[in-house]
Amino acid sequence: MIKLRTKKGFTLVETLVAISILMVSIVGPMYSVFQAVQTTYIARDQLIATALAQEGIEYVRHHRDNNSLYNLKNPGSPVSWMNGLSACTGQNCMVDVIASDSVPPVTCSGTCSPLDNATVAPFYYNYISGTPSRFTRTVRINTVSANEVVVTSTVSWINSKIPFSVTVTEHLYNWL
Repeated sequence: MIKLRTKKGFTLVETLVAISILMVSIVGPMYSVFQAVQTTYIARDQLIATALAQEGIEYVRHHRDNNSLYNLKNPGSPVSWMNGLSACTGQNCMVDVIASDSVPPVTCSGTCSPLDNATVAPFYYNYISGTPSRFTRTVRINTVSANEVVVTSTVSWINSKIPFSVTVTEHLYNWL
């Protein structure tokens, strides 16, 4: 009796199916990791933007408080409780919180320029230089009455070609 020996092995079709299954099992988790990293970057930027927006509100509050203290010390020559903030009243302005007492707010014609990394840096990136960051902050003050204003601070940025923004709004009062 003659036995025929047949070779056992994978055919080309079986090999292609195996490679396809392997690729699907690798690409799925890799895409999930990519999405998780992207979401982490977006969350980080939202935290930074929220702090920068609140910092814009605190800038206006600082000026209001300094004006009120000035009026308490100098009752003979009072200043307006919103003195020094006219550039922000009814229009977008840019504020420099690091040099808040020496540099007044600047009205933005169109879009405000990005914050410097020196402004954002000490707290978030540890940059030393003043190169532009991805974050742009605008502050607007709308007068409600003689003793009340609404301060709106908006920080915007672009991450992976998608625009984002965070807005913080607060009512401030002339408490004296």
